[in-house]
Amino acid sequence: MTTMNEKKYYVWQLASFLASHDMHMSGEELADHLNRNDFLTEYGTEYEGGRGIYKLIRETWNWLMYGVQLPLEAGKVAEVFVKRDGVHAWE
Repeated sequence: MTTMNEKKYYVWQLASFLASHDMHMSGEELADHLNRNDFLTEYGTEYEGGRGIYKLIRETWNWLMYGVQLPLEAGKVAEVFVKRDGVHAWE
């Protein structure tokens, strides 16, 4: 099973790629992407695009901002992941 740090690193790298191309991804799209690539929730189940995916986005942002102190990278995570209505996922 993939560890939480591996998931956060993956989400960070995906956010960097999306930001470099001025692209966005919804939480549901991120859930589908993670499921296709064999990332599971902490409970060992697939992501459904609900609270669990937004928790992962928030935890990735917190890890980058406060854990490894990379605020520019945290900003990418905050900007590229959105909810269905286009509002940033962390809001």
